[in-house]
Amino acid sequence: MIIQFPAILIDLTYNLKSETLITKTKTMKSKNNHTITDKTVSLFGKITQMGLALLTLIFTTQLSAQDVYIGGYDHDGTNSSFAQIWEEDGTKHNITNGNNPARIDGVFADNGDVYAAGSERIGTKYRAKVWKNGIATNLTNGTQHARAHDIFVYDGDVYAAGYEENGTKKVAKLWKNGNVQNLTDGSRNAHAESIFVSNGDVYVVGIEYDFSVDGNNVNSVIKLWKNGTAQDLTSGVQSVNAKSVFVDGTDVYVAGNEHNGTNYIAKVWKNGNAQNLTDGSNNASAESVFYWNGDVYVVGYDGTQPRLWFNGVSEPLHYNTNLDGGRAYSIYVSGSYYYVSGTLRESNGSDVCDYAALWRNGQVILTSAAPACVENTAMLSVFVDDGLLSTETMVNQDNGISLYPNPVQDILYLETTTENIQKIELHSIAGQKLQTWENQDNINLTSYASGIYFVKVQSSAGINTIKIIKE
Repeated sequence: MIIQFPAILIDLTYNLKSETLITKTKTMKSKNNHTITDKTVSLFGKITQMGLALLTLIFTTQLSAQDVYIGGYDHDGTNSSFAQIWEEDGTKHNITNGNNPARIDGVFADNGDVYAAGSERIGTKYRAKVWKNGIATNLTNGTQHARAHDIFVYDGDVYAAGYEENGTKKVAKLWKNGNVQNLTDGSRNAHAESIFVSNGDVYVVGIEYDFSVDGNNVNSVIKLWKNGTAQDLTSGVQSVNAKSVFVDGTDVYVAGNEHNGTNYIAKVWKNGNAQNLTDGSNNASAESVFYWNGDVYVVGYDGTQPRLWFNGVSEPLHYNTNLDGGRAYSIYVSGSYYYVSGTLRESNGSDVCDYAALWRNGQVILTSAAPACVENTAMLSVFVDDGLLSTETMVNQDNGISLYPNPVQDILYLETTTENIQKIELHSIAGQKLQTWENQDNINLTSYASGIYFVKVQSSAGINTIKIIKE
């Protein structure tokens, strides 16, 4: 595959010593003409040894590389923790300068832009923030504590979920392009943890609760808001936490945990129906859920061990046996790869610290630890810029060809402002031609599985290939 990259990635960082803003440029390189060989993975018997020649067709369109972005916080051992974005190759982007404690809880990439949601303490209060390509926007003014926990970009709109205190309680909040919507009335504590937008509907998950005298949440209820309307997923009898939401068509998946009177049980809810992932012998939690190609992936922890559950079955996340366990916080599945971000725990004499870790297909490929284990670091969110969650109509500007809707569930429509469409070809992500249509302006994709495809459109003006997502 011939891939052209006309743009450069702007890396905005701060020099921690001089606090001078530095602009770096890094030319993105093509990743074509490489054969990627997977190791044998115990993942459910579905990923076996394979050599995958990626995208062997010669395309003439411009496509973006499938970059991997990881959000969290890092530490250089001197100042406060700083909000950080890593790339898969280990490149670091310091989003804040380390003068104030800060972190990124959610990361999203869309149309070449990298977005993040998190918080930074200014003075005595944390402010909820979003960043676009390293440039910060405050969601709150700093008069009350606030945090943004997750971010989602849909059709050019930027959504963030979190909370802001009202002086006595935490209020669950949804921001759209910086405009705030209260999800709760402030009579009880509440916060929003995760957000997903599908077909224009906005789904947010979080909890509403009270504090007991010992500081634990009691009478807590998992809340799922759809376009601002709440649904209770639990009864309020046991303490609960909600961590992640993912939507596929009409199915809504929520990951979290629920107390059994002794320990927390990791759970996933599908359309309100709960499935236990652990047996309750250890404190456990499901931190992130992802649906891909008919399978449900969940990550979290069980006791001291990071865990991946595939369709409810526990699978290992490997790490150096000299370490003392860890936690998994986020998962993203892209083709034959699954990426998991989290932490690993290390003991260094009397010091114990957590440090940031990224797994690919169950193996650790990237870590970032504070010097001498003096502070904690964490990778809290991972996102692959593969177009899977992109929602915008793909348009070839040169020949005026547009495809919609994208993602598509059944009928994909094609429009051209200049030439009649002569032939349409559908190709798999591996380059296989799947079907051909002639002299049509729409194609029926109902029978095809969910995933990434390429539509090659031939007109008298030439041939153009456009990436689509089939839901």
